[in-house]
Formats: sequence, structure tokens, C-alpha cells
Amino acid sequence: MNAEPQLYDFRSPSRFSREQMRALQMACETFARQMATVLSNTLRIVAHADFDDIRQTTYEEYIQQVPNPSLLAILNFAPLEGDGVFQLPMDLVMSVIDRLLGGPGDTKQPSRALSEIETGLIRNLVRQMVYELRYAFESLGGVKGEVQSLESDPQFLQLAPPSDPMLVAGFEIRLGDQAAISTLCLPVETIAPVLEIVHAKPEIELTGAKAEAAENLKDRMNEVPVDVRVRFAPIELPSRDILDLEVGDVLPLRHPTNQPLTLEADGVAIATAVPGSYGKRLACQIVTS
Repeated sequence: MNAEPQLYDFRSPSRFSREQMRALQMACETFARQMATVLSNTLRIVAHADFDDIRQTTYEEYIQQVPNPSLLAILNFAPLEGDGVFQLPMDLVMSVIDRLLGGPGDTKQPSRALSEIETGLIRNLVRQMVYELRYAFESLGGVKGEVQSLESDPQFLQLAPPSDPMLVAGFEIRLGDQAAISTLCLPVETIAPVLEIVHAKPEIELTGAKAEAAENLKDRMNEVPVDVRVRFAPIELPSRDILDLEVGDVLPLRHPTNQPLTLEADGVAIATAVPGSYGKRLACQIVTS
């Protein structure tokens, strides 16, 4: 657990509960594992992809933090509303292209926009990685992302108004000795309907023997004997006075005469009552519950 205090931005309040954020984290962890599998199978090397974190920010803040140039896959989530971005660092992309062409894929790669040939080489791999979003979000109702186009300059992207809330997930991708951070930017309006399933509690309809057993259990629960007590307000005594108690000693309870007694069921206070009698028996009358 992180003991450091977390800053809260009142300009961009979180729109998701803790359970929903946890569901998103699990989906992103699955997406990271699937990305690693796609990279390993395509490049014939051992690739790693780990989920880093997920945060809510605005579209303008996200674009300002994206390195330029980057490989930016514009995603469409129809029939859900909104467009997203899957971003890969350009040095990592160049290394992947180098490996696809039979090269060593070392870390010394050019930082520039892709040519048409390079774009064609990387497009199919990016589509395979984005396709894994369907599997990752399957338990939440499905997010079917499709790659519309590939861009390199984040400043030219106008996918949403600057103040629109976005969810940004970070992933650390490692290819051999090379490590880079990739991001997945999803509009809140796209994810919000999908996460409604997290709070939904489906009703389980019992039939046959299970329904009969449940009804019998409900009836028996109403017949379970429970210890009920009426008590005065407790008092405190020093241990020496308790050890000196003898038969005939009188202990003042200090319970006000105008204050009702506490009615407890199995140690839990459920009501208050005043003492009295019922015929020849002591009794108490409930005054509050």
C-alpha cells in the first residue's frame, strides 16, 4: 500500500469507484500479457510487457506529455462513442522494424516519422496488438478497438476537446536490453458504459431443490434462539475494590432513574426499555427501537 499522500485535482475529479478502477487494472494487466505474446511470436524473441499504472487526465494534458515523434494508432470503438490512441515510442518502433527486416534491432535507431514502407511493415503488428483489447476487456462487456490510421505528430491530433476526461494506461515494453513506455488513451465516455457491469449484481433465481432448501433455511432462521438481556449502564471499579467484595456489600449503579435500560440481543444493542411488571413477573416495556 502506498503511504504517500495523493494529490487530488478538483478540475478533473475521478468518475470511477475503487472497484471499477481495479477492474480496469486487471483488464490492462491482461492486455499487457497479450501484447508480450504478440511481440514474441512476431519477432521470434522473448518480449515483456508490464502494466505500469492508470490515471485520469484531460486530453490536452495527455497530448502535451506524448513524445514527438511517436507512433500513434488512432482507435475507433464503434458502437461505443469516442476515439482513443495507442502510442508506441518511435525508438522502439524503429527497433521492431529493424528486426522485421532481419536486422539486430539495437537501440541506436533514428527518431523521425515513418516512411510509407515502414508504416506498412508496422501496421499489421499494431493491429494485432490492438485486437487483444477485445480479449482483455471481455469480462467487462467488450471493447472492440479498430485501428483507423497511424500518425506520428501528437500536435496534429484533434480527437477530442482539450478538457475532455481521458483514462491513460502506461505499459513498460522490453525487447532484449531495450525498454520503453507505451500508453493507451481511452475516452471516459467510451469506458464508462462498459464499467457499469462492475456494480451490477445479477439476481440468482433458484429453482427446484435449491429453492426449497433456501426457503427452509429462511424459515429456520426466524426460529433461532437469541440471548436477549436488559442491562443498566456499566460502572467502573478499581481492581482492589473488586477483590475486597463480600456478601452483603452494596454497589451503587449510578444509573439515572429517568434513563431507560438498554435492550441487547446477543450482545448487540437493539432498543431501550423501562422496567416494570407483567402480572406477577418482572418485565420491561420497549420505548425506542
